[in-house]
Amino acid sequence: MASPASATIPEDLLVEIFLRLPTLAALARAAAACTSFCRLIKSRAFRRRFRSLHQPPLLGFMDPGDFHPAKAPHPSAPLAGALAPCVEDFSFVPPVVSSASYFTSAYASAHNFPVEIMPDDQELPHWRPRDARDGRVLLDWVSLRPRLVQMWGNREDGSDVSVLMDANELTNHDPGARATWAKRERCNAADFNLAVCNPLSRRYELLPTIPEDFAAWPEDLLFEFVPMLAPAAADESLKVICMATYQTKLVLFVFVSTPTARQWHMAAFPVLTRLSTTSCFDCVRGCFYWTDPWEWSDYLLVLDTRSMRFSYVNLLTGYHVQLRDLPDQSTGRRRPSAVVVGREGSIEMFSLVGQEGSFTLHHTSLQNYSQEWKLEKIITLPGQYKDYSISTVGAAEGFLFF
Repeated sequence: MASPASATIPEDLLVEIFLRLPTLAALARAAAACTSFCRLIKSRAFRRRFRSLHQPPLLGFMDPGDFHPAKAPHPSAPLAGALAPCVEDFSFVPPVVSSASYFTSAYASAHNFPVEIMPDDQELPHWRPRDARDGRVLLDWVSLRPRLVQMWGNREDGSDVSVLMDANELTNHDPGARATWAKRERCNAADFNLAVCNPLSRRYELLPTIPEDFAAWPEDLLFEFVPMLAPAAADESLKVICMATYQTKLVLFVFVSTPTARQWHMAAFPVLTRLSTTSCFDCVRGCFYWTDPWEWSDYLLVLDTRSMRFSYVNLLTGYHVQLRDLPDQSTGRRRPSAVVVGREGSIEMFSLVGQEGSFTLHHTSLQNYSQEWKLEKIITLPGQYKDYSISTVGAAEGFLFF
């Protein structure tokens, strides 16, 4: 039976009304009102327009240790609570190797391992989340035992060497003795296993390991390996970028999946970045932005994922000169700034400063073709944070996380 509203309001105006409904729950209630409303809302054209105008609901944020669901009073709290068990569980992604085969009672007895040092479940190999974007999660395979990247002073001259150590290679288990191992090349990028999954649909894709000829090319000490899930281009279904920091150079390993090919590419840069570490980043409009996580740096490092080129943005101009000189008395060290999606043609940052037990956010922006950072607003955080030490952990989808 047609409703009075559908008989008097043209369909194109009904569509505009439905597009402005704030939540999926409100849209579902409208679709249940009558058959004509349901027909309009179920059409592919309407659903496409609705998705383009409404961001997916925020379920929470994820770090390598855990998934943190949204909690009340956030409007997504009920949905996040219901879906949290799905998002936290990556058991549907096949293991790279059987973790049960690593440590067994027979193995422990054969190598004189006491029972009390047998690893618990958390120490067994598992998939660990490293990045998340557009509903997908990038995982790497972490095995604390038996494969470890270790720094050992086992050369005759006492210098350090980075080795991917396997417990099966140890030949002396005396705690007071010097560890030795069978001859093995030092750890390189080919030793990392990656996967991308959708925790809600439980679909996954195992990535091939980085080719050995790529990984072995930088004959150098690998210090840091940071995988990132990059925004895919129109002709790409998946793009993963791995930043490998070596002693004297920086290398990008890029995996691209298209309808016709799935392969790794490599881009090497002759000099290292000037950041002490590259593990703190935000993704804004197809670019990754890095800030120094421990102190105020004089620039932003930017990677354009479309051109795969690095650039720098000067931080020490305009209001940022004053911001750098503000005394941060809470911990003695500056907290990392976060880069967020700003207005058209601008980069926007939020910098957290603690003074005399209270915290303020300094919102600044850098307009295109301008060299001066402008102060937009100073935001005082609520008083309950006064006695705590807090910091930003990143920004995504227009949200800033602490």
